[in-house]
Amino acid sequence: MPSYDYPRPALTTDVVLLRWHNARLEVLLIRRDRDPFAGQHALPGGFVDGGENPRTGALRELLEETGVGAVPLYEIGVFGDPGRDPRGWVVSSAWLGLAPPDVRATAGDDARSLDWHRLTDLPPLAFDHGAVIAAARRRLRELSDLGTEPMRLLPATFRTRQARHLYAQIREESINPTAFKAWLRRREAVERVGPSRFRRRDGLRPDWLR
Repeated sequence: MPSYDYPRPALTTDVVLLRWHNARLEVLLIRRDRDPFAGQHALPGGFVDGGENPRTGALRELLEETGVGAVPLYEIGVFGDPGRDPRGWVVSSAWLGLAPPDVRATAGDDARSLDWHRLTDLPPLAFDHGAVIAAARRRLRELSDLGTEPMRLLPATFRTRQARHLYAQIREESINPTAFKAWLRRREAVERVGPSRFRRRDGLRPDWLR
């Protein structure tokens, strides 16, 4: 085992798992069963195992604590401010997860319980998880500019009205229905699968291709 002349942090992972439910964006929070912050709300996550990839660790911890697996993850960033964890120098690799509306979650591992919370009405959070969720919302907005990944939050087939309401919440602004339909058509973001029903396409056609 090599020795080092400089300190090394512990590595954890946190997952901001979102769903679209009753026309609202919600995030899955657990109640911690162990110190620090026992009994408080927090994001699912935990320590990355030795030799484990952070993304793999995020998926493993999400499955162990919530029973949710096989969801797409998008990297948010790294959080390592001093004092974020009372146990010492702990750096977290944070991930955004997009769950389908019918996702089922059950508490496990060190989660005392869990529940979905509207992004606009969050309880006090352990660690720096408020900042992590804020960064996840910015990442989700970026994804809405770059591709159709946010539509993974919708049912497999959906109406354009549902997609517009979702994007209005993501972007925190009202969206004109006619302009949104034109954007979907111009960017080839969806394909029709029935009367007034659509499903997402991968990627977006560049704006400069008309």
